[in-house]
This record gives sequence, structure tokens and C-alpha cells, in this order.
Amino acid sequence: MLAYHFPQVSAPGIPVKALDGLPVAGLKDSSGDPDRLLDELAHYAGATYVGSSAVLALAGPLGAAGAILALANIEPEGCVAAFAGDAAAQRGLAGRHLAVRQGGPRALKAVLAGTQGTGPWTRD
Repeated sequence: MLAYHFPQVSAPGIPVKALDGLPVAGLKDSSGDPDRLLDELAHYAGATYVGSSAVLALAGPLGAAGAILALANIEPEGCVAAFAGDAAAQRGLAGRHLAVRQGGPRALKAVLAGTQGTGPWTRD
């Protein structure tokens, strides 16, 4: 089981100092905050997974365990390259990252419908 730090949805999120006391195997951090990511990687012994495609090129080279991303549904190769430290791949994800972040699941479904031929429907 992973702890889930996503303060935009569940404020205030999980303090880094509290992580070691939780009965979890690791953490998914969807904040997209590079300072927070550095704190986690430096001070939390569990596995850290990023949930924001904005910090992939930082997360992989600094030792994050992996990434769990909505954007990987539409840009899997770009996400893998960015996690490996490819700055050009990270920049290449910017437009779709920002669109999905702003539009949420509806935006993701719309892109998938346009590129993969899937249905654009979402649950409300």
C-alpha cells in the first residue's frame, strides 16, 4: 500500500516527517513540487513514486522508485525518456501535461479519444 500526497485534492497532504511512521511500503506524490520531492528523496526511506509528469526528469535521476502517471496513457515513451533524465523529452511533455492538469480526467479522455480512438466519456 502507498501513502498518497496530493494536497490540491486533500489538503494539507502528508508531511514528510510523518511518512516513516505510516504502515505503507511507499508514497505516491502528485504535488509536482520539486522541493517536496527533494525532501522525500533525502529524508524518507520508503519508495517514492511521482504522480506529476512535471518532475519526471528530476525524479528519475535523483532516485525515485518510479512514476504513476495519467499522462503515461497518452505519452508513454516521452514519460519513460523524461524519467531517465531526458530534458528534451520533459519539455516535450509540457503541453499535454498542462492540458491534463488543467482539464483533469475529461481532458485526458478527450486526448485519448482523438489519438487512440477510445470513447471520450467520463463518469460524473
